[in-house]
Amino acid sequence: MAKIDVTIKILSPIHLGSGQADVNVDAEIVRDEFGFPYFPGKRFKGLLYESAVEVVEMFELSGLASEKSSPLEKIFHRHSESDVQLVVPNFFIRPRAEYERLCAEWKYLQWKYPEIFTAFDVLNEFTSLRYQTRLEDGIAADGSLHNLRVLDAGLEFFGEVTLLNADKEIVNLLALAIKNLTAAGTKRNRGFGRIKCTATFDGLPADKLVRKFLAKVA
Repeated sequence: MAKIDVTIKILSPIHLGSGQADVNVDAEIVRDEFGFPYFPGKRFKGLLYESAVEVVEMFELSGLASEKSSPLEKIFHRHSESDVQLVVPNFFIRPRAEYERLCAEWKYLQWKYPEIFTAFDVLNEFTSLRYQTRLEDGIAADGSLHNLRVLDAGLEFFGEVTLLNADKEIVNLLALAIKNLTAAGTKRNRGFGRIKCTATFDGLPADKLVRKFLAKVA
C-alpha cells in the first residue's frame, strides 16, 4: 500500500461547479456546510485519468520505451477489473487533521454567533464573482449577462490518496500523471483553471520518481 500526499495549487481563478445557482449567482462552486471550498475527489480522479492517457500517448508518439496501456487500465478500471485500487478522497484547504479542527471551530462560532459568522462570509474569503456577456455585432446581447463564482488564485488543497496492490510501473505512471496535470474546472480556454500538482509517494517526492524513470527510458 502506498500513501500519496497530494497538494493542488490554484494558479489562476478556477470554477469547480456545484451545478447549483441562486438569485445572486448563476453558477456556484462546491463547498462544505461551513462555507469552505473543496476539490472533489471524484473529479480529481477523472482528471488524473485524462492526464495519464496523455502521458501514455506522449510516450507512444515519442517512440521511447514507456508505460503501456495495461498499467492505465489496472489503475482506472475503465474496461476491465484488477486488484489495484486507487482511493481518492476530497481535497480540503488544510491537511485533514487541521481541516477538521478548523471545521469544529467554525461550527462553534456559527452556532454561537449566527448573525456574525456565516458560511457565506467564509466562502467570500476564498472566492470572487466573474461576470460575462455575449456580444452581437460588438454590442452586449440582451439577457446574456451572467456570472459565476471562482476560487481565487493562490489557494491550495490537500489530500491523501491511497494506492493498493500497485507495482513500480503503476507508481511511475501515477507520478507522471500527477506532474502532467495542469488544468481543471470550466472555461480553461479563457485562462481559468490553471493548477499545479505536487505529491510524495510514501515520503518520496514525485519529481524524484519522474526523473529516475525518464533517465531509464531516455
